[in-house]
Amino acid sequence: MQRRVSYHDVAWNRRTQQGALRLTFDDRTHADLRGLSQEELSLLCNMLRAEKPLYYDETSETLTTDASYSA
Repeated sequence: MQRRVSYHDVAWNRRTQQGALRLTFDDRTHADLRGLSQEELSLLCNMLRAEKPLYYDETSETLTTDASYSA
């Protein structure tokens, strides 16, 4: 099930070279994406910064601008 992203928090660990992203949804629940590479974290942050609204589906791990998208 897709949920609309309200806001996000980003972390980067220089020692392990891994990132983390917390997506918070309209209902204030959240999804934590951990162990992200620099490339993946950068791509996701660019989407989150540039596109509104965004939707995330935890089952398919899909971030999209299309509320009707089904993976």
